[in-house]
Amino acid sequence: MRNISFVLIAVSLIVLFIGCDRIVDPDPIPDPTPPADYELVWSDEFDQRSNTLDESKWSYDLGYGDEGWGNDEWQLYTDDTENINVENGNMVISAIWDSTTFTEPGKRDGSITSARVNTKDKFSMKYGKIQVRIKPPKGAGMWPAFWMLGNDFDVVGWPYCGEIDIMEMSPLYYNDKTTMFTLHWWDDIDSSYASYGTTKQFDVSLSDDYHIYEVEWDQQRIIGKIDDITYFVKIIEQGSMDEYFRKFFIILNVAVGGTLGGPPDETTQWPQHMYVDWIRAYQKVEEPIETFGIFTDETPVDDGLEIGVDAEIYVWENTLTTGTIPPYEGDNVISLATTGAGWFGGGISSNQPVDLSTFEGGSIKFMIKIPANVSFKIGINDLQGVENYVEFPANQTTYGLVRDGDWGRATIPVEDIKGSVDLEMLKYEFIILEQNGAQCEFALDDIYWDGGGTALSNVHFDADTYETDATNATISVLDEAAADTLVFVTVDNGTDTISINITLNGSGNGTGTLNFGPTDDETDTIEIQDGDTLTVTYIDAQGNVKTDTATIVTGEIETFGIFTDLTPVDAGIQVGENAEIYVWEGTLTDGTIPPYEGDNVISWATTGLGWFGGGIESYQPVDLSDFELGYIKFMIKIPPNVTFKIGINDTQGNENYVQFPANQTTYNLTRNGEWCQAAIPVTDIKGSVNLEILNYEFMILEQNGTQCEFALDDIYWDKTGVPFSDVSFDDIYLEK
Repeated sequence: MRNISFVLIAVSLIVLFIGCDRIVDPDPIPDPTPPADYELVWSDEFDQRSNTLDESKWSYDLGYGDEGWGNDEWQLYTDDTENINVENGNMVISAIWDSTTFTEPGKRDGSITSARVNTKDKFSMKYGKIQVRIKPPKGAGMWPAFWMLGNDFDVVGWPYCGEIDIMEMSPLYYNDKTTMFTLHWWDDIDSSYASYGTTKQFDVSLSDDYHIYEVEWDQQRIIGKIDDITYFVKIIEQGSMDEYFRKFFIILNVAVGGTLGGPPDETTQWPQHMYVDWIRAYQKVEEPIETFGIFTDETPVDDGLEIGVDAEIYVWENTLTTGTIPPYEGDNVISLATTGAGWFGGGISSNQPVDLSTFEGGSIKFMIKIPANVSFKIGINDLQGVENYVEFPANQTTYGLVRDGDWGRATIPVEDIKGSVDLEMLKYEFIILEQNGAQCEFALDDIYWDGGGTALSNVHFDADTYETDATNATISVLDEAAADTLVFVTVDNGTDTISINITLNGSGNGTGTLNFGPTDDETDTIEIQDGDTLTVTYIDAQGNVKTDTATIVTGEIETFGIFTDLTPVDAGIQVGENAEIYVWEGTLTDGTIPPYEGDNVISWATTGLGWFGGGIESYQPVDLSDFELGYIKFMIKIPPNVTFKIGINDTQGNENYVQFPANQTTYNLTRNGEWCQAAIPVTDIKGSVNLEILNYEFMILEQNGTQCEFALDDIYWDKTGVPFSDVSFDDIYLEK
């Protein structure tokens, strides 16, 4: 049962879809997977007293969809109890022709109604077994279906989300003795729509009695059954069928007409009913995995990857070669040396996507031996290419790693490194990346994920800053191990401490309100003053201490710091905490120019790639829309013969730049090769960038291939004007 209420509707496509659903028996494929033990994880027996569905489990699709839900279907879907109800322990979906109002059944004219229900956002699953006991309708035009769509349908559309049709009946091409099982997907290798299916025919009508329709699915294959008879098996091909490594939700409906139903005729009896006795979802019973090895010899792990068997070590773009450092433990080590490419990267990638979602409350542990002056990142990515990193600055102890040049242990909370990476379909379980061009030899060893099954917990304020005239703040707590309990957090302003009780729901989520005013523990109130740092602390059910901080600022933010040490700012981002400095595609390496102010500077040298670019990116979108009439100010030391651009961009990818031509004073920047300040009006640099969702708050770009060394410092947004005068000429001319 396809659903393409999307931009794919066209006559040629509809013809293609008809062809794809006319299924012939494929060559049999043996099932390579042994039987598994399952446990029930979700079900509906339809035994409630109410005649309506359980709304905690089901939602309704309503209307005609686009061009009949992409299939030229005739019916109007409703949530009326005449079309969908519960009676005698069954979900009953009824296709009805209103013969009183309409002389004959018609296409999308209101004469035919039916129902379609789904579990989207209420239940979905990846891998396992789903069974349903159904007595389907029959007759010309009747197209009943029990099927599934990928959870990302709303984002990517069909067929990119994937589809599993577990039971369909087509009176147009088959009969009421035949059931169909079909997969639909987008083949990324061939860049084309693909489908695969088969049928099972019986001697009697399937509509005469109940039958059990089933899908069984794991990382290797999908099988289809009716009454425990296997008649469909398809091996999941990585790269071309990656949709089936993700979660799917359930759909049940009775369509009328369309590409598989065909038109109802004078033989069709009305109304027709699909009776669903029960539906049950199962997943494998597996021993809990607390540790998962990525590259380790002696550390005991419950499961893991094996290099050369189900994973490989990759070096990116020949940026690394074999090093000479011996192992930290065991007989094996990842020992590497840089090749002078201006950056390096690589990691460990599994041959099949790995689900480590149970480690969300755990950590990634590894040993590393690397020079103390090398800044690097550790990251992960998923099958869709989404990646995220955490930073290990030079000469700083980060995540427990002491930067003394010897072997040291780092422990990264998965919560910190996860970002938007899908832990259910990891591709690179460990990545190392360096973008500043440092030359070195280093080694990695004893890499594993720890804390599988650890309940996730955290505590957060709802903002990083609060104004002095604010009245309250919201504190959120997540503690899966403390679900359905009353917990408390403490809040400290540097002088006073109060506690706030928070009730957690069945998922372990809860919120509380912190009031601002004279400190009073009884009313959950704490005093705030400009410059205060509020700290909220929560000790979770497993004894782990979780904290978050927020800063109190004056009511009006006049300045917002991007990269500055000594300039007073009202708010800002901080590199290494909520922002990072990025070099694009290895075009820059570390320079030698000392700071303009303070202890820190962005000092770069080009690497000879014909251009350069980089900037400062915040971890979360930043709203600087209040600065639309202000300025971006920065100090720069750059040779006068270099033409460059300064820009910004937003989370939707919109970006805009202003030009600084060589040897010209622009935006107050005197091109003498020494430190000088520029002040760019935000109105000039904004373009189509959405200032409410800024991603890069400052970027520099050069596209002419000039070789140079330069430095940036004291970067901030300012509302207070520009420290120079300007004059322009308009319609001034001389006439002789």
